[in-house]
Amino acid sequence: MIKLPYIWLIIGLLGAIWVFWDTRKQGYTFESSLRWAMGALLVPAVVIPFYILQANLIKKLKRYNKRTEPQDVTSEMYQRCPRCGEFYRGNLEKCPHCHKSILED
Repeated sequence: MIKLPYIWLIIGLLGAIWVFWDTRKQGYTFESSLRWAMGALLVPAVVIPFYILQANLIKKLKRYNKRTEPQDVTSEMYQRCPRCGEFYRGNLEKCPHCHKSILED
C-alpha cells in the first residue's frame, strides 16, 4: 500500500507541473512561474487552490477591463441637413432625404 507522504509528493509534483505550465501559458515570467511551481510542490493544499482562485479573478478582471478602439460618436448622433432641414443619422456625404451634398463647399 502506498503511504500518505508518497501520495502527497505525487500530488505536489503533478500540481507543480500543471501550475508551471498554466502560468507560462498565462504569460507569467519564467521566474514567477517557477515560484508558483515551487510553492505548489512544497504546499500543494494551499498554493494550488489559491492559484486557481487568483487566476480566475485575473481572467474576470481582464474580461471587464478590455480597452476598445475609439469609436466614431458622430455615427450615433442625429444631425440636421443644412439644405432641407430633415434629421439624419451618421456621418454622410449626401442627405438621405433630399440627396444633396451635406459637406460645406
